[in-house]
Amino acid sequence: MQDQNYYHSKSQKETENIGGKISNSIQYGSTVFLIGDLASGKTTFTKGFVKGLGFKSKVQSPTFPILNEYTLNDKFIFHFDLYRLKSISEFLEIGGLEYLANKNGICLIEWPELINSLDFEKKIEINFIHLQDNEREIKISV
Repeated sequence: MQDQNYYHSKSQKETENIGGKISNSIQYGSTVFLIGDLASGKTTFTKGFVKGLGFKSKVQSPTFPILNEYTLNDKFIFHFDLYRLKSISEFLEIGGLEYLANKNGICLIEWPELINSLDFEKKIEINFIHLQDNEREIKISV
């Protein structure tokens, strides 16, 4: 991990704004690991991220569908939640490698520990630490 950036958020709106700010510095073809406990701000961050890149889609948690896909012209955001998957083979069965290989897409992955053993060309880790109430520390490692 070379670069590390820290952000401190005191509200959901600030967490969303940080997502929007960061979105412009992440290249398409990247995989972003969103790491944090339940309710630590991962989906809220994603709302800002998607909006920051100009997507008009309503962002919802992908906990039940496992994957939400957002499209803008020929660009994509693939928002995964791997919490309910039991093995890496389940990720492969839903076409996980094809999504990761899409150079016109950015993969945002909640609960990515399951696929940590895969090789990633461009991987960014964003850690969410719930401090208190709506307060979060967000650490980005490239």
